[in-house]
Amino acid sequence: MKLPQILLGLIVWLASIGAAYYIGLQVTGDEPEAQPSAEQVAELDEVEEEPQEAAQDDGPREIVTSFLATSELDLDGALGQIGALTEEETRALLAEAFALPPTDYRRARMLRQLLGQLAETAPRDALAMAEEIGSLRQTEQASIAILRVWGENEPVAALAWANTELANKPLRSQSNLMLAIYRGYAVTNPRAAFTAALALPAEGSGQRRLQTNALEEIISQQVENGGLLDAKIQIELLEDGQTKNTLLTELIDAWAEFDPEAASRYVESLGEDVPTRAKTALLSEWAENDPVAAAAWLDGREIDEETLGRASTAIIREWTRYDMASSAEWLNAQPSSPALDRAVMSYTYRAAQEDPANAMTWAESIDNDWMRTRMMTHVAGSWKADDPDAFQSYLDKAELSDEQREKLESAEELHGGRRWWR
Repeated sequence: MKLPQILLGLIVWLASIGAAYYIGLQVTGDEPEAQPSAEQVAELDEVEEEPQEAAQDDGPREIVTSFLATSELDLDGALGQIGALTEEETRALLAEAFALPPTDYRRARMLRQLLGQLAETAPRDALAMAEEIGSLRQTEQASIAILRVWGENEPVAALAWANTELANKPLRSQSNLMLAIYRGYAVTNPRAAFTAALALPAEGSGQRRLQTNALEEIISQQVENGGLLDAKIQIELLEDGQTKNTLLTELIDAWAEFDPEAASRYVESLGEDVPTRAKTALLSEWAENDPVAAAAWLDGREIDEETLGRASTAIIREWTRYDMASSAEWLNAQPSSPALDRAVMSYTYRAAQEDPANAMTWAESIDNDWMRTRMMTHVAGSWKADDPDAFQSYLDKAELSDEQREKLESAEELHGGRRWWR
C-alpha cells in the first residue's frame, strides 16, 4: 500500500472517533457528571452486594425447585446442588418431592438425597420421614443414605439408636442398616469403628456375619481413604482364625485394585499363612487390569489346586476379552489338571462366538463330564446357527455316542451371556 493511502486511512479513522465523542457529549450532556465520594461508593457497593449474596443463597433452591417444576434441567445437575441447601430449604424441597406421584422417576432419587442432606442436621427427623416414602425398598435405600451420614457425623449416637430401633427388623435389613453406620464411621475414625465392630456380639451365624461384614466395610473404606498401613497393622494384631483370614482377603483385594505388585509382595511375605482366598482375590483383581501380568505371577509359583482353578478362570475371563490367541497359548501350556476345567469353559464360551470348530476341541478336553457336555452343547448351538454344513461335517466324523449326538443335534443357540464357569 502507498504512503498517501495509509495517511488518508488514519485521517478518516481519527475523524470517526471525534464524531462519536461529540455525539456522546450531546446525548449525556456537555458537563461531566460529578464523581461520587468514597463514602457514596462504599454505600453503593454494599447495596449491590446484598442482592448478589441473596442470589447466591437462593441458587441451589432455585435450581432444584426449577427442576421439580419443569424437568428441564438435568437430574444429576440438580442433585449436585443439594449439598449447598440449608435445613429450611431442604425441608421445603422434601415437601415438594413427597408431593410428586410415585410413578415419577425423579421422586426416589430426590427423596434419598434430600433426606441424606437433612441427616447432616436432623438425622432422626430424616429417618422418620423415610418411613413415609411408601415403598419398602425405597425406604430402606433412603435410610441407608441417612445412616451413613449419621455414622460419619455422630457414630456413637447412631449406633445407640440402631441398638434399640433395629431390634425388630428382619436380619437382612438390620444388617444393611448397621453396615451403613459403620461405613460412615470408617470415614472419620476407622480405628474406633474397627474396635466397635470387634465388640459386636457374635454368638449366632447371623451375628457373626454382620460383624465380619462390618469389619470388611471398615477395612475397604480405610484402604480407599489412604489408611492401608493402619488397616494392615489392625489385621495382623488379630488372633489367627477365620475373621483374620477374611479381613486379610479384603485387604489384599482392595490393595490389588491400585497396586497389585505391592499386594503380591505382601502375599508372598505371609508364606504358608496366606489363605487361599487371599491369593485368589489378588489374582482376580490383578487380572481385571493386567491379565498378562497376573498370569506371569501365577506361573512362577507353586499354587494349590483350588487357587489354580479360581485364578486361572479369572485370568482367562479377562484375557479373552482382548487376546484370544495368547490366552489360549497360556492355558494350553498349563499342566493338565481338573482344576482348569472352569478356565477351559471360560475360554470355550468366548471361542464359540468366533471359532466354533476350535471351541469344540476345547470343550472336548474338559475333564468333568457335566461341564464337558454342557459346553459341547453350547458350542453346537452356536456352530449350527453360524455354519450348519461345517457342524454337520463335524457330527459325521466325531466319535460320539447316540445320546451325545442327539444332544448336539438338538442344541439351540443361546443368548443373554449366561456364564456357567463362574
